[in-house]
Amino acid sequence: MASSFLLTGVVLSPLQLPLLLIFLLLPSSLEVSLGGGGTPLYNQDDKILILNSKNFQPNICSSSKAWVVEFYSSWCGHCIHFAPTFKEFATDVFAWRDVISVAAIDCAMEENMPTCREYEVMGYPILKFFTPNTPTGDMGIERLSKDNTVPAIKKDMIEFITDLQLKKFEKAGQHWPSVSLVPASVNGLEILHIWDQNPTMAVLLIEEAYSTMGSEVILDLSGTLTKLKVPLVMAKIEINAESDQLLQKLTVSHKPSLVAISRDSILEVFPLVAATRIGWNVAIKDFILRKSSELSLNNQMLADLSQKKPEDSLYVQPLKSEAQKIETRKKLINRRYKVFTSDLEKAVIYSISHEVAQHSSISGHTLQSLLQYVTVLEKFFPARIEMSVFLRDLHSWVNMHQDTIRGEDLSSWMESYQGRHGIRASKDWVGCRGSEDQFGGYPCGLWSVWHALTINQANLAEGDPKEVMNAMKSFIQEFFGCRDCARHFDQAIEGGKALDEIENYNDAVLLLWKTHNRANFRLAGDISEDPVFPKLVFPSKEFCSGCYGALTGTNLWDEFDRIKVVEFLKNLYSKEKLSSQGLTSDTTADGHALAVAPLAQIDGNFEHLDVSNFKKKENSTSFVFFNGADISICFLLWFVSALLLLLIYLKFIAGKKFSNSHFFSNLKRKTSMNPLLGKV
Repeated sequence: MASSFLLTGVVLSPLQLPLLLIFLLLPSSLEVSLGGGGTPLYNQDDKILILNSKNFQPNICSSSKAWVVEFYSSWCGHCIHFAPTFKEFATDVFAWRDVISVAAIDCAMEENMPTCREYEVMGYPILKFFTPNTPTGDMGIERLSKDNTVPAIKKDMIEFITDLQLKKFEKAGQHWPSVSLVPASVNGLEILHIWDQNPTMAVLLIEEAYSTMGSEVILDLSGTLTKLKVPLVMAKIEINAESDQLLQKLTVSHKPSLVAISRDSILEVFPLVAATRIGWNVAIKDFILRKSSELSLNNQMLADLSQKKPEDSLYVQPLKSEAQKIETRKKLINRRYKVFTSDLEKAVIYSISHEVAQHSSISGHTLQSLLQYVTVLEKFFPARIEMSVFLRDLHSWVNMHQDTIRGEDLSSWMESYQGRHGIRASKDWVGCRGSEDQFGGYPCGLWSVWHALTINQANLAEGDPKEVMNAMKSFIQEFFGCRDCARHFDQAIEGGKALDEIENYNDAVLLLWKTHNRANFRLAGDISEDPVFPKLVFPSKEFCSGCYGALTGTNLWDEFDRIKVVEFLKNLYSKEKLSSQGLTSDTTADGHALAVAPLAQIDGNFEHLDVSNFKKKENSTSFVFFNGADISICFLLWFVSALLLLLIYLKFIAGKKFSNSHFFSNLKRKTSMNPLLGKV
């Protein structure tokens, strides 16, 4: 009777056991995406310099001009929402580029992560101002205002430049900027220092204190006037007690106003000019053209001045909306009503390798939040054996650090683990794939991870019912890059008070479901919403009519039969219900195969192994509690035992039968008949 081995409920024959052990000892190929970002939100047509890890410091550091840089993530909903505003802003101030330019860097791109970590970017979007001649290692000046309108950003930009001029920032250089945004000092009828650069004429931009229109006009024209070397200076005059006597002499009848002067006379007052940015731009250019002979401008200079450059336009064309597509029912089901293991794994790995590792230093409460996160992942993530081993090793590595983890060290550990165990990046999401790259992706995958964790804990009925939601709260607060999203999540759970109402596992499942539905309700119709897969109440009546009760309402709670909702969610997120699409063998160019051959094969320098025989449900948790040393010892003991049994068999059983065989009898007979035997 053949012997067998019973491990965790799995019966294996003596031939199957070594094969399984060999499989566990060899590196496995867990092929999932490490990238969570979508398509970059900007391109060169947006009047924005696209930065990356290679060109960031060459452009920003030691530059002769100032910069405003947006650090963003292409998957971040708030960044997507802000992108049209930032494009409009960049176009609006493009004429100022000799003084200050606009740039952006996508921190969702893996290659840009070290730069974003170096500049201590912990959330998105963030705007930072950099001075001219910024030294390497300077973190820049973060814009703290939450008013992300174009006028508000321009106002902060002008204040940044003005402050540098007021402080006489020496590192900026003597010739930056070529114009002054600081209001001119007035003493009686005299404007101090206005003729220091020996201009022929001056244009006074008279406005109320703290108005930015004069500064905007000065910056609009600064590049052209500097390039053409027009001997004209523009100066701001604030309306206050010090300038009152001067304004009376200039016979200014309305305010704000434009007045052109020479050293000894008033050249022109512009009573009919509209007190707008465009009106003042046109009036000043027209004045220069009319005074071209006094300003010594040649025909080429006049042509350059009068030419309207498209990139300097003050108008921004509205984006044209494209016709919305309508997806098929099959794709809708894949997008909303099917959960894919590959998406869950990709979201987890991205959250660790990017969101967490983005932090330069992880300590204190942030480290405790990370430990909470990796703990619930190890305990409740519906993992295949390869992912279980990874999460166990990750938890052990994090737990080794009692005080601080450097983000750089975590990145190095992930890269090393990837090299040893074959964690490969793939390009596409499956269920979380949006109609365009900026939709769906990582946020969708992360929501799915938390749903899967609450459901799996409920199925296992283990641990504190609040454990997953507490870990989620801490992770979102400390690590989720979209800070506006994190703020809304904190509001939705009432700063954590909603978690106090969790008494059992189903309560946790329902609280997360309710919070997710409220997020969808809030974002419905937002620019960050996928137009092909609009955000709707989940689940819809079409896919779960039994989830709705007799009551009607819109509070996303009373109208539902919550017992049926829990059943629906368990049917969707339970481990045995997850789809393996994206993990199985695929011969298409976009496929990401986990098992591609029945036996180990060498493809380049990487080894692929068929693990399909070890992915059945009853085997899914086998050997998870063994580490590499345990498995090696087991294999060694099995091999030694098998060798001893073989030697015993040959010695005591097979040896006797073999010596009494017909072949040996004939051989002995022939040997005894040899006449030379014994005579040599």
